[in-house]
Amino acid sequence: MPNTHTTPLVSVLMPAYNHASYVRAAVESVLGQTYGNLELIAIDDASSDATWNVLQSFEDDRLRRYRHDSNQGAHATLNEALGLARGKFIAIINSDDVYYPARLQKAISCLMANQHLGACFTRYDFIDKTGRVVRDSDSLAADFPDIAKSLGTAAETLERNELQVMSLLARNYLHTTSNLICRREVIDQVGTFRRFRYVHDHDFFLRLSHRFPIEVIPESLLGYRFHAANTLAESAAASVAETAAMLAEFLLTHELKAMRHDSPAFLAVLGYLLENFRAYGADRLVLLLVLAEAGDCRRPDSAMPMFHDCFSDEGIMSRVGSLLHKDRAVEDLCWQRSQTTKWWEETQKRGNQLARMRVRQDRVGKKLWETRQALHEVQGTLHETQSTLEQTERQLAWWREKYRRTLTARIRRVARILSNATLKISRNRNQ
Repeated sequence: MPNTHTTPLVSVLMPAYNHASYVRAAVESVLGQTYGNLELIAIDDASSDATWNVLQSFEDDRLRRYRHDSNQGAHATLNEALGLARGKFIAIINSDDVYYPARLQKAISCLMANQHLGACFTRYDFIDKTGRVVRDSDSLAADFPDIAKSLGTAAETLERNELQVMSLLARNYLHTTSNLICRREVIDQVGTFRRFRYVHDHDFFLRLSHRFPIEVIPESLLGYRFHAANTLAESAAASVAETAAMLAEFLLTHELKAMRHDSPAFLAVLGYLLENFRAYGADRLVLLLVLAEAGDCRRPDSAMPMFHDCFSDEGIMSRVGSLLHKDRAVEDLCWQRSQTTKWWEETQKRGNQLARMRVRQDRVGKKLWETRQALHEVQGTLHETQSTLEQTERQLAWWREKYRRTLTARIRRVARILSNATLKISRNRNQ
C-alpha cells in the first residue's frame, strides 16, 4: 500500500528497555514496511544502556520518541503509548524483535477485508541475536495442538471465539505482544494491558479472544528474538506463578460455555485441556486458586490482577520453583528415555547402514583385487616385452656394428686394388 492518507493510519507501539544492540533493527523493520501510512511511538523505559541514543539517531517524521525517568514496566509503557496513539489500527513491536517487510500490509488488508475480525496475528520465526532464524514458523506451528482436530465433531458445537479461548488456555500460541495488530475500538472494549510482568500479553490475548474473533495469517511475518536478556529468562518460578494466577483469574471471571457440564462439547473440551493445558509447572497452583475463590466469582473492577499478592509472594514463588524443578526432573527423565529410544533406533539404523557399507566394501575390495591381479599380469607381459625389445636392440646394435666393420674392410680392399692399378698404369706409361 502506498504512503498516502487514503489508507488508514497504523500506530505501532514500541516499549524499549536496554536493547541498544537490537533496537535499531526493530525500528528499521517498522519504518521499512511496505505499508507506509504509519506512526512509530517508541518509549524508552529508563534504559541504562545506549537504547535512547540509538532512537535519537533516526531522522524520520513518522518516529515519535519519549523517555521515562524511571522504569515503569512493559504494561505501563504500552498503556502510555496507547494513550498517545492516533491510528485507526494498533500494532506492537518489542524493541528486540523485527517485522518482516509486508507484515503490516498483509495484516491491515486482512482486517479491512473482514470487518468482523477484532485482531490479526501471523506466524513467527525464532531468531538469535544476529538475526539468524534458529527455528522457523513451520516447526513452531507443529508444536501447538489443533483444537478443531482434537475435539472432532464436538468442535462444530462451539463458536469461533470459544475455540480461540480454549486454544489460548492450553498455551499462548500467539506468543508475544509483537504479534498483535488490532482495531483501536478493540482496545476500548477489551481494556488496556494489566499489571503483569511476564504474562501481560497472554492475559490480553485471552480477554481479546473472549470478545472478538481473531485471524492468524499462515505466513511468517515476524522475527521473535531469543537472547540472554529476555524477560522470561529472569525467573522461571516468578513466571509460572504469574501464569497460574492469571489463568485462575480468567477462569473465575469469564463465562466459558464450553466448560459447562451441560455443554455438548464439555467432555471433549475437558479431555483436550487435560491433555494440552499448560501452566508451565503451576497446574496445582491454578487449581488451588480457583478452588479458593470459587465461591466469590466476580469480574475485576480495576487493572490490578486478582491474585497479585500471590504471584509476588516469595514463599509461593519458592514452592512453585520447587514444583517446577520436580516437574522438570520428570520431563528430563522422559526426555532422556525418548532420547535413549531415539538413539538406540538411530544406532540400529547406522548399524544396518554400516553392514551394507561393509558388503559394498567387500565387493569393491574384490574388484580392486581382481584389478590388481590383472594389472600385475599386464606388468609381467610388459616386462617380458621390454626384455625382448632390449634383446632385439642389442642384436640390432651387434649387426649394425658387424655390417659397419665389413663394409669398412671392403672399402679399404677396393681402395688398395684401385691404388695398385693406378701405380701399374703409371709405370707402363713411363716405360
